[in-house]
Amino acid sequence: MKEKDLLLVQIEGDICTLVINRPEKRNVVNPEILSRISEILREISEDGQIRVVVLRGAGEQAFSAGYDISRLYKSEDFRTDDPVEVVMSSIESCAVPVIAMIHGYCIGASCGLAIACDLRLAADSARFGITVAKLGVVFPPSSTMRLINIIGVSAAKELLYTGRLVDAERAREIRMVDQVVPSEDLSAVTYNLAREIADNSPQSVRSTKRIISKLLAGQALSPQAGEEFLVMRQQIVDSDDLKEGRKAFAEKRQPRFNGK
Repeated sequence: MKEKDLLLVQIEGDICTLVINRPEKRNVVNPEILSRISEILREISEDGQIRVVVLRGAGEQAFSAGYDISRLYKSEDFRTDDPVEVVMSSIESCAVPVIAMIHGYCIGASCGLAIACDLRLAADSARFGITVAKLGVVFPPSSTMRLINIIGVSAAKELLYTGRLVDAERAREIRMVDQVVPSEDLSAVTYNLAREIADNSPQSVRSTKRIISKLLAGQALSPQAGEEFLVMRQQIVDSDDLKEGRKAFAEKRQPRFNGK
């Protein structure tokens, strides 16, 4: 499959749907997909014709099962900007609301991707989790702050410390998703919401999103804390635990971490 086919762009009137198109791999994302999402969102912000974006995965098996493990912390992908953080920032800075439409698995970095969206609607069969502790990696600070803003400190700690998956009802209880509907109704409910937003004043909606983004921007890391995280991430890149986490994932077994 060509890179351009890994993200489908579907436009109907003033609503744009971005479809992560790797159903055979549960729509896992890679830097190319994330970069393309960021590019499209920038174009939408500049063009002014689109009023709402819907982000989803192809099929109903997964919104996205996370970041492509084979690319995890590859030097060419992570020595400068983290591609996951770049796309989350692009979602937040996009001039129009972005709605996550979630079927099936929504795991790891892709759970963070959904959290960065303005609204999240899930099928009752959806499953959520942030499995960094099971891989020997760490959730980035800005992603952690987004998670805390949505679900609170205690629920965020529970998800991050345990790496467990939760069902759609539990996700709604902790406010990770805004609505849970039967799987067969998810598309209709999502696009009804998108249409409702698109029919409102685009200037008002855009301005409101920008105001909220500006209010939340004060939670950014200090330069010193940012440097500390980069050092921490490099230690993880070089760790035995990361090698073991990736190996255990590939072998479908429980990892045996030694803390080094």
